[in-house]
Amino acid sequence: MRTSRAGILPAIMAMAAMVPVGKVHAQDWPDIFNPLELVALNLEMDPGDWNTIQHDDTFDIEVPAMFWMDGEKPILVAVRRKPGDPLGGGPFIKVSLKIDINELVPGQLWHDSRKLSLENGDDQDVVSEGIAWYLHRLASGPEGYGYDPGLASWITLYINGVYTGVYVNVEQRDKRFLQNRGIYVNGETWLYKVSSKGQVDLKVGGPEDSPTFEALCYEPFAPDPSCSTPDPATLAAELPLLVNMQGLLTLAAAGSFSRNPDAIFSHGKNFYYADFLSGLTRQHYPWDLDATLGGGANDDIYQTGSAYGSILLGVPEFHAQYSQIMNDLICGPLSASSLVAFVDAIEPVLTEALENDPNNQIDGSVPKHFDSLRNWLSTRVANVTAQIEDFEPCDVQPCPWDIDGNNDVGVKDLLFLLGAWGPCPKKGDCPADFDNNGEVDVPDLLDLLGNWGPCP
Repeated sequence: MRTSRAGILPAIMAMAAMVPVGKVHAQDWPDIFNPLELVALNLEMDPGDWNTIQHDDTFDIEVPAMFWMDGEKPILVAVRRKPGDPLGGGPFIKVSLKIDINELVPGQLWHDSRKLSLENGDDQDVVSEGIAWYLHRLASGPEGYGYDPGLASWITLYINGVYTGVYVNVEQRDKRFLQNRGIYVNGETWLYKVSSKGQVDLKVGGPEDSPTFEALCYEPFAPDPSCSTPDPATLAAELPLLVNMQGLLTLAAAGSFSRNPDAIFSHGKNFYYADFLSGLTRQHYPWDLDATLGGGANDDIYQTGSAYGSILLGVPEFHAQYSQIMNDLICGPLSASSLVAFVDAIEPVLTEALENDPNNQIDGSVPKHFDSLRNWLSTRVANVTAQIEDFEPCDVQPCPWDIDGNNDVGVKDLLFLLGAWGPCPKKGDCPADFDNNGEVDVPDLLDLLGNWGPCP
C-alpha cells in the first residue's frame, strides 16, 4: 500500500463521516452493519434475569428486556445467551447474546431485522472475528460469491447502564434475511443450518425437505447418506445444476484464507444454505467465525479435514475453479492493500472502546494488536499467492481510483465517489464501483483511500 497511515487516517475518518447514509437510527438493515461506524446498543432488564442469562448453560432461557440504540425509543424484546465461552473480567460476564425482536411483540421489526446475534469474540478476539466477517463481505462481488452472503459490524453494548464491551453484530440468517434480499418465496424457499459435522437443521420452510436436499442424498451434503457419492465426472456435470458452486467454493476459499479451523472445508460445519424452487441454485452463507485469523499465516489452502473438502477438491473442475476464485480474490478485494486499508480505517473507530473493554481478548496493547493484524494479513496474502496452483499474475491497472484522470488519487476523486454513492445506474458502467458489485459503497471508499496519492 502506498498510503502513509499518518496522512490518511484523518482523511478516512473525515470522509467516512461524509458518506451520505444519514443517521444510523434512520437507516434500514444494510446500513446498521456499517463497520466504519461504532454504535451503542442498550439493554435494560431485571438484574436477576441478567444474572440468570449470564450463567445459563442450556442456552434456552429467554428473558424480557427493553432494547434500544442511542437516539431511539426502547422496544420490548427477548434475550437469551448463545453458546460460546463466557469472558469473565469486569462487572459482568461477557457472553454472546441473541436478541429476539418479535418474540414478545409479534410482527415487530428493528431496522428490518427480527433477530440480532451479538458475538463476544471468545475464541480469538472481537476485532479478528469482525475482520473475518468483512472478508466474506468483500468476497460478495463477481470474483467471489456473486451474491450477498451477509453483513456484520461492531457495536458497544450497555446492560442496565453498565458498559460491557465491544461485540460483533452479525446479521442473523433467517426468513427475514432472505426476504431482505428478495429471494424468499412462501412455500418455495428452505433455509438449513449446519452447526456441527453431520448435523443439518431445517430453519425455514418445510415440513418436507426441499427437492435439492432430497436430490443431494450423498456425501458431503447429506447428514445421513442414503446413496453413494457419484464419480467426479458426474459431480462436475450435475452439481452446478443444483448448487451455486461459485458461492460454495468462495465460502471455502474465504474460510481457508482466514485460517478458519471450523469452516466448510476444514471441519464441514458452521454455515447455512438456502434452497429454492424459483430458479436459483443452492446458496451458501458463512456463520460462526470466532476462531479465524489465529496462529501462523502459512496454512495450506488445499488442506481439508472434511468430506466437503476432500470430495469437492477431488473433482478436477471444482479444484481448478477454487484456485481461480482464490486467485481472483487475492488480485482484487482480498489484496493486501485493500485489507490493510480496512484495518487502518477501523483502528481509530474501535481503539477507545476496545481499551475500555476488560474482555477484549487482546494480549498486549490495542495499537500493537492492529499492527499485528496488518502484518498477519499481508503475510497471509503473500503466502496464499505462492500456494495458488497455476497462479495468474494480478493485472496492474493503470490507476482506476484516479477518476478525474490527473494521475493522482485525491479529493476530487473522493468527492466523485461520494456523489455516486449507492446503486449504479447500470452495472459495469460506474467508474467508482471498483469491485464491480453494482454499487458504490464502503469497500469502494476503502479501496480509494488505500491508494491515496500519486498514481504509480
